[in-house]
Amino acid sequence: MNVALKIILVDENTGRSAVLRRALQDQGHEVICRMDNSINLQDSNELTHADVVIVNADIPDDKVFANLSDINKTKPKPIVMFTEKSDSKMTSSAIKSGVNAYIVDGLEENRVQPIIDVAIARFREFQALKDELDATRDQLSERKIVEKAKGLLMKHKNIEEDESYQSLRKMAMDKNRRIVDVAEGVISAFELLD
Repeated sequence: MNVALKIILVDENTGRSAVLRRALQDQGHEVICRMDNSINLQDSNELTHADVVIVNADIPDDKVFANLSDINKTKPKPIVMFTEKSDSKMTSSAIKSGVNAYIVDGLEENRVQPIIDVAIARFREFQALKDELDATRDQLSERKIVEKAKGLLMKHKNIEEDESYQSLRKMAMDKNRRIVDVAEGVISAFELLD
């Protein structure tokens, strides 16, 4: 049995969205918000606790892709898009806006669940890579701060690199703070003196 998902559904065609809603309900999911267009999509995403966004559009336009991009910047979640027609520009826009599953040429009820599963898996993989990249950037930034503080200590105290690092480390331990926080304090102090 599938995990029950809360879904935001965007589809201007009420008949088509009723078919999709039924297919989702048959899989145990709940459409918690159905919208005719994507204008208020970001607000709905912020206000609800949806797990997935599904957009079903004949031909998605730039506004749809812009609204999906906004979701990925503020409160990202897996996005599935069904469209009747596509071209290379739409495909590129879908990828850039964060669509995790882009299905062209209609919707078949029996394919809905596997498509959602793929979208969720791709979303999780992308988020893990993004988190890893963010952590690496943070580590690099912290490393640069520590290196700058070491350089200032070496210059102003006329000490070697190892001694400047040990000095930072001791201050961090004495104050029960992270070494990067102490390094920022050292940099600030020297900037005040200059």
